[in-house]
Formats: sequence, structure tokens, C-alpha cells
Amino acid sequence: MSIEVLKKESNPFKLFNIILLSILIYIIIQSWIDTEMSFTGLISGWDSMVSYIKGNPEIEGSSYFPPILYKDDLNTYFWAMLETVQMAIIALVLSILLAIPLSYITSRNILQILIPGKTIYHETMRKSLYAFGTFIANICRSVNELVWALIFVSAVGLGPMAGILALGIHTAGVLSKLLSEGNEAIDPGPVEALASSGAGFIKILVYAVIPQTMPHFISMVLYRFESDVRSASILGFVGAGGIGFYLFDKLRGFENGHVCTILIFIIVTVWALDNLSALIRKRFI
Repeated sequence: MSIEVLKKESNPFKLFNIILLSILIYIIIQSWIDTEMSFTGLISGWDSMVSYIKGNPEIEGSSYFPPILYKDDLNTYFWAMLETVQMAIIALVLSILLAIPLSYITSRNILQILIPGKTIYHETMRKSLYAFGTFIANICRSVNELVWALIFVSAVGLGPMAGILALGIHTAGVLSKLLSEGNEAIDPGPVEALASSGAGFIKILVYAVIPQTMPHFISMVLYRFESDVRSASILGFVGAGGIGFYLFDKLRGFENGHVCTILIFIIVTVWALDNLSALIRKRFI
């Protein structure tokens, strides 16, 4: 490729790029206007926010600072936070079991390995599986965890199980999308080499696909685990167990000293998990 052609291909000021950028700028500006976004409003309301955080001096515990550090309360919040992490762990396991097969049938290159052939029958089978998998994954991740939690609370009652199911279903939809993108980004060379030697789907998957996707898989799973811990922290708002139950109760009662203590537990837990994830990534990625 000549230098002139390379310059022409890499020129950012193409008509298409300018039109696309103009549309994007218009969407951002119009969205800003329609949503009445304003930094002026935040600045003008800053004193009210500070006043809320300080609380009412005449009402004990209405201030966020200092946090409440009574031994019994700390013990209660510790075990509730542990339950929240356990909910995220079980939910992650369930979501992985659902997301892996979903990610395979929503990856066009994997479907090509699973159902090889160029006949109308094979094309129809691949398109049908892809459409089905995409539809299920979209439903799972489009519905918020809180809505799923409400649905499962009506089925299994109050408690952690409803939260686990809610997190598991939602995360399965998100993970399937993330993992399918990793599947479609693999180098086709090893796949084609094994396929040409007569290897079946399982062998190709084990020896050509999984070794390439494993770093991406570990990274995405760890990311979703951290995210699930944060999400599980508010599922208690609808009675789905964990630290969120106490957070909602204290917010509703304007016991902001307790709210601050609970938030500290959540922040420290997420920080610890983030560091643990970093160590795992360093080891396997």
C-alpha cells in the first residue's frame, strides 16, 4: 500500500466521519437539553446537600459523621455484608452456567463450528439458534436486578434466595454478551487447522477456542463479581437479603450515622475484592 493511499485511508476528516460526529454531537446536546442537565443546579443546591450530610443537630444520629460504631451494630453489619458477598458468589456461579452456552450460540463463528455446512438447512439452524440465544440474553440483561428481585420475591419469599436468582439471571445476560464478543475476536487459524484435520466440535472448543478466550473470560467474570457485590448491596431494598436490608431501613429512618457505617462496610469490601481481583488477573492474564 502506497503512502498516498495510506494517508487517504487514515484521514479522520472523511465526509462520513464528519457526518457521524455531527450526529453524535447533536444527540449529546439534545439529550443534555431534554434531561435538563445543569451544573448550575448542582452548585446552587450544594448547601442543601452539605446540610443533609451534616444532619439536624437536634436529632441524634441524623448526621453522616461520625459513623455509628457500636459493637452490636458492627457485628450485625459484618455478617450482613458477608451474606451479600455470598449471594454474589452463588449468583456468579449460576450466571456462568447459563452464560457459557448462551455465549456460544450468540457467537457466529462458534455456531459455524457447531453446525458446519452451507445448505439452507444449516444456515436456518444457525440463524435460529443465534436469534433464540440473543433474545434470551437480551431479556435477562434488559430487566434490572431490582425488578428481577421483586419477581423472585413473589415466588420464593423474602430473603437471599430471591436476590441470588435476580443477580444470576441479570448477570447471565450481561456475561453472555461479553463472552460472545470475546469468542468472536479469536484467531480463526487454530480453529481452521483443527477443523481441517477432522476434529469435532468439542476438541476444537477445548484446544482452539477456550485457550484463546480464557484470559477474557477470567477478566469478565471478575468484573461481574465486583459488580454483583455492589448490586447485591441494594437488593435488600425489596427484601432480597444482604446488607441492603439494613441500608434501606436506616435510610428510611434517617439514621444517617448508621448509613455511613454501612457504606463504609460496602466500600471496604469492594476495595478488598478489587485488590483480590487484581492479584488473580496478574496470575492468570
